[in-house]
Amino acid sequence: MDYKLLAEEMFEHVARSNSASFEEPVPFSRGEVGILLYLLFRNNGASAGELSEFLAVSTGRIASALKTLEKKGLVLRCTDEGDRRRVLVYYTDAGKKFLLDRRAEHIAQTEQMLRRLSERDAQEFVRLMKLLVP
Repeated sequence: MDYKLLAEEMFEHVARSNSASFEEPVPFSRGEVGILLYLLFRNNGASAGELSEFLAVSTGRIASALKTLEKKGLVLRCTDEGDRRRVLVYYTDAGKKFLLDRRAEHIAQTEQMLRRLSERDAQEFVRLMKLLVP
């Protein structure tokens, strides 16, 4: 059995849900990581309104998080070419690298956890997680 593949499956499912929460060291809030995850799974480019709706937080909170992420060099805000009134948020190469590094760390931790279970129990655990985290 490929426990890493099973860990990746579980990670992807939880990360794509809007209830994903990953404990990050102090310099990142859940909202900041949530923004980066949304941009990654959306293939980059989203408005503040879309981010606010997905994360179920105010647009003011999104604006604050985006300002912090810009200072860290992880996102850019650019005017939409199709509608100059609209601003879109994109992750930078550093933002994508940050996320992919965290993803690899979380998958490795999940893989270790799943290895403590039998093959059948590990598969059942992931199946149940998919039911619990829609």
